Amino acid sequence: MMIILYLMILTPLFLKKYLDYQDSKRSVVPAPYCSKGPEHGSDAYYDQYSQAHYDLLVRCLIFCSFDAEKFKPIEENLSLRDIGSDLDSLFDGNKMESLFRNEFVERSVQPKLLHFKNVTSEISESEWLFESVDVASDERWKIINDTAEELLTEMNIKERGFDFALYVPQ
Repeated sequence: MMIILYLMILTPLFLKKYLDYQDSKRSVVPAPYCSKGPEHGSDAYYDQYSQAHYDLLVRCLIFCSFDAEKFKPIEENLSLRDIGSDLDSLFDGNKMESLFRNEFVERSVQPKLLHFKNVTSEISESEWLFESVDVASDERWKIINDTAEELLTEMNIKERGFDFALYVPQ
């Protein structure tokens, strides 16, 4: 009987010491997935992805420079929906500013990029989503096409081809 009484008294003490030891071990070992990177929204965060943003901009411009004849062979690989959502994300102020800050795009191109943004925004989100833009006859697409060509020329992009079968929407 006496042994049972001692066990009942000592068990909570040992349990408390064991749990305290477990807590102290946990606070000492940092988790590898908690590494501090650039804070989302900071310039450093956008700067680390600026090469990817530049590649996406060039791909979107190449795609938007396609007329109806060039568009036919890639229709099954790429949809207007993908380009529309990529254009929306590209013209986020922070992403575009990181392209200028890291000198992927010259500041002299900024007015044409803003014009391109305005021209592409004339196509509504539902038209991008449902791919209801007629590439062959829509006047807005022709303006987008011309503006994209001008931007590619001004940005000195010589290679105008891209294997859109490999295109992964962002």
